[in-house]
Amino acid sequence: MLTGPLTGTSLTDWLDGRRRSCDMAIRQIPWDESREWIVEPKRIRHVSDAFFSIVGRGAAGVSDVNQPLIDQPEVGILGMLVRRDNGTPHLLVQAKAEPGNIGFVQAAPTVQATESNYLRRHHGRATALLEHFRDAPKARVLSDSLQSEQGTRFLDKYNRNMVVAVDGESIDEFAALRWAPFAEILPLLLQDFQINTDARSVLASGPWRQFALSGVPFGRWRGKGGLGEALLLSYEMRFGAALAHLERLRHDQARSTIALGLDELTDWEMTDTALRSTRDAGFELRAYMVTSTEREVDAWDQPFVVSTKEQRIALLCQEWDGLLHFAFRGRPEIGFRNVVQFGPTYLNDETPTDAVALLSMRQSDEGGRFFRDVSRYEVVQSGDEAGSDDIAWMTLGEIEANVRRPGVFNNEARSLISMLLAFL
Repeated sequence: MLTGPLTGTSLTDWLDGRRRSCDMAIRQIPWDESREWIVEPKRIRHVSDAFFSIVGRGAAGVSDVNQPLIDQPEVGILGMLVRRDNGTPHLLVQAKAEPGNIGFVQAAPTVQATESNYLRRHHGRATALLEHFRDAPKARVLSDSLQSEQGTRFLDKYNRNMVVAVDGESIDEFAALRWAPFAEILPLLLQDFQINTDARSVLASGPWRQFALSGVPFGRWRGKGGLGEALLLSYEMRFGAALAHLERLRHDQARSTIALGLDELTDWEMTDTALRSTRDAGFELRAYMVTSTEREVDAWDQPFVVSTKEQRIALLCQEWDGLLHFAFRGRPEIGFRNVVQFGPTYLNDETPTDAVALLSMRQSDEGGRFFRDVSRYEVVQSGDEAGSDDIAWMTLGEIEANVRRPGVFNNEARSLISMLLAFL
């Protein structure tokens, strides 16, 4: 049996308790109050030249596409430990406090660490359980793939998404780490501000069969009708041409980016407190001071991306010949080296007025770099056929076949896919 100090407490109650006890505090500061970051004409950088920097990029030949991006040229580890107790999958969940999260604490992977953090360039505490991912025996690695961060905010940033089995090992719970039955995680995938972006990415790109409650993904819905059985039937159809479609889109929209100094960006200005757009780009950058006893260091300051409004992010689904298909749109983003990845069908005002939400939840994306960036994620039905050339229709089986490949689905698409896993 899996035991620990919190056995008998539901995952939701445990997360709520961690939020109540969290001592994290955050306040905005002017740039010149920062102790760790240097604002230069060309970039904003850490005094150690580690962690990340803020740089400018423009799309060659597209004069109005230029903006600041987070440049973090290192691969982080997002890793989840999994084991079975009496045949039931359990995941070692971290209640991770991040300054940009709504409520600070959300369920995260067992290990969620940038290279700078796990190499302890902050001179702080070590990352617990890191050895299970850096030194994992191949036989125990159930999934391991490079997955992108948001290409509208990061410059060619990828993280290593891993799921590692530890059956037969004794892994102790810590105050912020708890073994949770996967059945308790499933409903939280459809609740607001419970599961963070990184955990959703690991689950979406992970071994669905290892997580499935019945041993077969979505198999518990067979013969029961409704959305659950529709997902099962869609999962059982695995063939499609989405990857070939994606390559065509990349060929058609090929373009190069050019490095720009922050002082060369058009329609952006640096003030005492922000790097901001003068034409409503939808976000700006500000500096914040953070204190917390729950992180590797007790106090630090850093720039955060601050969005100016809540987004609506939607994935369209329709039944074709009795099979549920999902419409992913090829999204060119300035931070992608491969230019285009599959993303949501609709963003904000693109969503048709007749769209009916089947699934919906709100999420604060990337709490380590974005400050309370809130998006509403929805899986919708609509009469809109979404037949444009940049759309690829996929069954759930084809989604699973492609989601572990690097650079196929963007970060927002993986969050949408994670919502479907609530029926796993």
